Amino acid sequence: MAKGMSEKEQIEREFGALWSGGESVTIGDRIYTMIEMKRALDLMAADLVGIDLQPLPDDLFAFRFYDGDDRRIVVFVLDAELNIIRELRAHIAEWIEDEYYKSGIEAFLADRMVGLLHRKVKGESG
Repeated sequence: MAKGMSEKEQIEREFGALWSGGESVTIGDRIYTMIEMKRALDLMAADLVGIDLQPLPDDLFAFRFYDGDDRRIVVFVLDAELNIIRELRAHIAEWIEDEYYKSGIEAFLADRMVGLLHRKVKGESG
């Protein structure tokens, strides 16, 4: 992590705002959707919610998702063989701030947290 930069800032600086990537990515001659990527990485738990996929230089790509188990946004940078080259994590509270602490039991419901995060990132209320 760059000195003096939060994990959220590093993720956004390197990969753009959440949901700025696509819903699929081409790796070699194959197109992976987020569901296919989750399946290929054995990340099929209900509390893992895909955010976006994006191609990177040097035949790498990024897969961003929400890990409801530890309530963090995760970025896997992978190569064409789906090896994880790099991993970054930032707590969802870095994006939704006080709303996280006011969410009560909903903090443990991945779909609710991702919905709240999506609205916050897109500048929507409620």
